[in-house]
Amino acid sequence: MAKDTIASPGRISRLIDFLGRTMIAAGLLLLSFVAYQLWGTGIAEGRSQNVMATQFVQPQPVQPKLGGLVGRITIPSIGVSKYVVAGVRIKDLERGPGLFPGSPMPGQKGNVAIAGHRTTFGAPFSRIDELRSNEKIILESKSGTFTYKVDGQPKIVSATDVAVAQTIDSNTATLTLISCYPKWTSRQRIIVVATLDVTELPLPATPIATSGPIVQKPADGWFHDPTAWPSVLFFGFALIAIRIIAAIMARRGRRKISVYLIAGGVFIPTLYLFFGALTRLLPANL
Repeated sequence: MAKDTIASPGRISRLIDFLGRTMIAAGLLLLSFVAYQLWGTGIAEGRSQNVMATQFVQPQPVQPKLGGLVGRITIPSIGVSKYVVAGVRIKDLERGPGLFPGSPMPGQKGNVAIAGHRTTFGAPFSRIDELRSNEKIILESKSGTFTYKVDGQPKIVSATDVAVAQTIDSNTATLTLISCYPKWTSRQRIIVVATLDVTELPLPATPIATSGPIVQKPADGWFHDPTAWPSVLFFGFALIAIRIIAAIMARRGRRKISVYLIAGGVFIPTLYLFFGALTRLLPANL
């Protein structure tokens, strides 16, 4: 009985120490994930933008398929210059602003609807809330360069209001920019509507090519991607395994510095892949 009484404070101390270390590790992991969201995703988007910049000066089909290059969007007043991809799937928007399936190409009649992130993956539409009437939005494609002028103030709509991405008047050439509102949430959408400069004649509409029927519903690139779960679990268990193996090697008399340097060299890239997969489970911060 006396031994148990003496040992209890030791067990409590070890438990507190374990909980403390766990909370510190969790805090560092959370901070790392925030850093990945703010900067790591931008690195991935930057690489994709560089690839599309190379493609833009090469021969391209006038009507791209999903995932293909559409052209470039420039908004001088808020410092935007990004290449646009065809599609608004999560993997499309990770590369840059995306043109909705079924939308006409830049300069054509109908509603050119483009979605983009506000906080991650380069945050191309971070400042679209600052756009005001008559400010210019320039779209470049293989068909030419087209200037649109903003109509009024940005508007806030429901997250499920997909009508903003559809063509209402097939005889008018309009542009709608779509992103999330407020920042860091997917609760609502902010939209900016613009009209093709009246001095330019709109081209006939030919919607971007798709591999199947055009479907526009809130789940297409607007919320999380449940198919990412296998990757999250795989890389998560891989991180745990790396930590356990490193601890075992260190306890067996291996040089701790060497063990943890090697483990860190494997752990950090795996953590990057884990964060990438985990990001797909979060609501899409457009």
